[in-house]
Amino acid sequence: MIGMGKKLFAILTAVFMLCGCATEMDVPQGEKVVEQCTKPVELRVAALSEVWSTAQYYYGYWNQMPEDFDWDEKYQEFLPRVMNAETDDEYVDAMREFVALLHDGHTSFIPASEYQLNKAYLPFDLEDLDGRLVLKAASRDYEVPLGSELLEVENQPALDYILENFEKYVPVLTEPAHEIETIDQFLKDEKGKEITLKWLTPQGEIVDSKVSYETSSSVYVNQLKTLSLSDKKHLLKSSPYFVCELNEDLVYLEISTFRGENYNLYYEQVMPILNQYQGVIIDIRNNTGGNSRNVEAVLQSFTELPLPVEYNFESQFISTLVPFGNEDNPIFYDGNEKNRIAKQMLDHQYYGLNESIESYLTHVDESLYANERSDVPFIMNKPVIVLTSSQTGSAGDTFASLAKEIENFTLMGLTTHGVTGNNCPVSLADGSLYSLTVDNIYGADKQPIWNHGVQPDIEMWATPEDLLNGEDTVLNAAIETLQRQIKERTGE
Repeated sequence: MIGMGKKLFAILTAVFMLCGCATEMDVPQGEKVVEQCTKPVELRVAALSEVWSTAQYYYGYWNQMPEDFDWDEKYQEFLPRVMNAETDDEYVDAMREFVALLHDGHTSFIPASEYQLNKAYLPFDLEDLDGRLVLKAASRDYEVPLGSELLEVENQPALDYILENFEKYVPVLTEPAHEIETIDQFLKDEKGKEITLKWLTPQGEIVDSKVSYETSSSVYVNQLKTLSLSDKKHLLKSSPYFVCELNEDLVYLEISTFRGENYNLYYEQVMPILNQYQGVIIDIRNNTGGNSRNVEAVLQSFTELPLPVEYNFESQFISTLVPFGNEDNPIFYDGNEKNRIAKQMLDHQYYGLNESIESYLTHVDESLYANERSDVPFIMNKPVIVLTSSQTGSAGDTFASLAKEIENFTLMGLTTHGVTGNNCPVSLADGSLYSLTVDNIYGADKQPIWNHGVQPDIEMWATPEDLLNGEDTVLNAAIETLQRQIKERTGE
């Protein structure tokens, strides 16, 4: 790392002597060429360098990256792309690809508003049904019927084409989150770009079409109908909670987010409603995270025991230790304990432990991490089914991880996103922003959540037939399962 710092200094010194990207340059023929980048090369290189250095020192998951991954080498690989970018799109795409190398589901590159990006959407949206890509929404004038399945793009199997060209921009590796996010990336590309598609309609007909990226937004007039629960008795709608009666025995609770401080609202208004029913379905399929205090409030209300533990490890970087990690430096290095810790730090393996996290967890004193039972107004001893999806992330991952260890909870749906830990936003020199996770979380089962997610007890995808008919496959199955659990409990 020390050698790389010297290289970085030399590179930046040379770069800052160059002209900015938005200036005119002489060409041999005497003509003038004006490059199209909004920001000068100095700021773009500085932004790349800030991503490299902050992740180098503070990223929480280096210990889970492949052993042959070389972050310094990747920096040097992307540096010419950032320096030589001729348009804002080239630069922004390079930065998106660079931050995605961290494989952190919290990580994204948000370009400065001044960048002029030549991007547009396709005139439709897709639903991924376990690898089958179904047309769920489209512009008014798009002629392919809703419910059609996308078979090919550019004469390749659709999913193969999409993964080959777009997964480089997707950080998360958990499936199906990785596949679904890659499909989302496919829906937005260079404005005016034309592609050929092959569809299979619900009537069994093959339709070939050409389509361009021309739409300015991803909001479409024509959409498959979705289950709104409008025919159910609504009991409470107070963000982030929506409660409705499914039948005389079952109640449905959707929690749209864990952001903010909503536990008192839950205690005072939600719990008295839930307590009137024999079983509860909690829907966190669209919950991307927030405040773990809200997570604890909901879970604790269904168990008399303290909540299961999670294991949180903060990566540590101590600048004064840097020289002690260099074996070639006889002044600072003689193989002592400080040298060992310094080498761990420089290898991104120091979490304040004397061994690897995996080794530590084999003999951890669990009392050090044990939770005290939180105070809640009362305990609701009843079966609960939690609905999860690939969008269930961060504090949503935490909710699913803890719920899976509680006896009266059942998880149903899809594996969660697989991203936990404190998410730190970093402002960059060019006015852009990126974020990364700065600590490392292991679930109650002592397994990493990062890029693994939480697997449901009952995996279930929506079916094409239910999608066409506006039926919620997972919710319907949850109702049947919960009714059966109640009968087993009561013996009726």
